[in-house]
Amino acid sequence: MPRIGIELNNVCNLDCTHCFRSIYRGGAENNHDLFLPLEVLDKILIEAKPLGYHHVAITGGEPPMHPRFGECLDLIAGHGFTYHFLTNARNFNKTLKAIMPPNRRARLGGISFSLDGATEATHDKIRGKGSYREVVTAIAMCQAVGIETSIITTINRVNRHEIDQFALLGAHLRVKRHIFGHQNPTEHNMGEDLIIPLSEWRAVERDVARVMTEFRHEISMAVGFYTDYYLPRCAPLSLDDLNIDYRGRLTLCCQLSNYRDAEGDGEDVVGDLKKIGLSEALGNLMGLVRTVHRERLVMAADPEEREKLHYPCLVCVERFQKTGEEPMLVQLTRA
Repeated sequence: MPRIGIELNNVCNLDCTHCFRSIYRGGAENNHDLFLPLEVLDKILIEAKPLGYHHVAITGGEPPMHPRFGECLDLIAGHGFTYHFLTNARNFNKTLKAIMPPNRRARLGGISFSLDGATEATHDKIRGKGSYREVVTAIAMCQAVGIETSIITTINRVNRHEIDQFALLGAHLRVKRHIFGHQNPTEHNMGEDLIIPLSEWRAVERDVARVMTEFRHEISMAVGFYTDYYLPRCAPLSLDDLNIDYRGRLTLCCQLSNYRDAEGDGEDVVGDLKKIGLSEALGNLMGLVRTVHRERLVMAADPEEREKLHYPCLVCVERFQKTGEEPMLVQLTRA
């Protein structure tokens, strides 16, 4: 389903070891420039609907930390969009209260929870003491009121051994789906020794594939896994997913947006929607997508470069200069 990903803010109340975003970790007070203005959100929704986008994926930061979170949901619902959002479950009582008014609840497609440990010890090591219980409790609260829930897990050295336990936990919590993804590499989380060596990534994928067939809830692997198809097929490069950052700018991909090691804006930022229309920005994005496809064709013709294309997200991290001077693919091979 084509959708618009909208970063409501660039603020988070956790400081997770593995986080790949350059994000303000603290309170919302006196940081108004870190929150998407409502008038910009309204403009985006008005311009997106005639283009065939009818669903909003709300991200951040931690989305409910937007000081006008409820009003954002009113705008989304009022324009006839459905929505879902990702949360770490901190202060979830307040979040649940914000989504329960009838107009907001009626358009809610579900809530995705970040869960990075099948056990309390593992999750809290990555995300902070007490956060595991917050997530499990929040999922149970959603089940009690009939809200569809999903789990999103980033696989790294700390939780790699828990894939089977994750699947069991998801079944126990009665979630609709569980999405596993490889850890986006940054200089920071490489330094924390979180990244699994590239030589082991396919083994992770095989373990996820095995549990896919053993449980009733949907289990899948996020885009970024090994492929023998060298031209990118991800939703951002097919324009099925748009990403708009907290500054109101259309960018190529939510995974590249506001990347932790990047220095300033890159080529992946294609248009400021405070200044130009969504259609014009989409034209810029289409031009960039064509450029990326042409570059991949050239890489596919080169035996050495072709090997990189097995992991397309890592190619984009390098292509758009989101890490330090040494290519991340080189670092991962050496990890």
